[in-house]
Amino acid sequence: MKNTNITLHTTQKKEYVLTGILSLPLHLGERAWIYSYNQTFATSPVQSILEVSENGVVFETCNSIYRLSYTRVPMELEAMCA
Repeated sequence: MKNTNITLHTTQKKEYVLTGILSLPLHLGERAWIYSYNQTFATSPVQSILEVSENGVVFETCNSIYRLSYTRVPMELEAMCA
């Protein structure tokens, strides 16, 4: 049996904790578009969706993990939009 060297890449991904909303639904292999603090930005393509709740979402891209807490809309604004 031949001896083979195995290299493990254990680089830690950068984590971003944000408050905002997704401009579009998350899809694997596509960029996430996040609206936060009056600006919109795109991530690199989504590799996995780790957690989804009514309060937010956690997802992973090639280099990063995003923890997005959804912005709360005041009830007065919800009533005006209804």
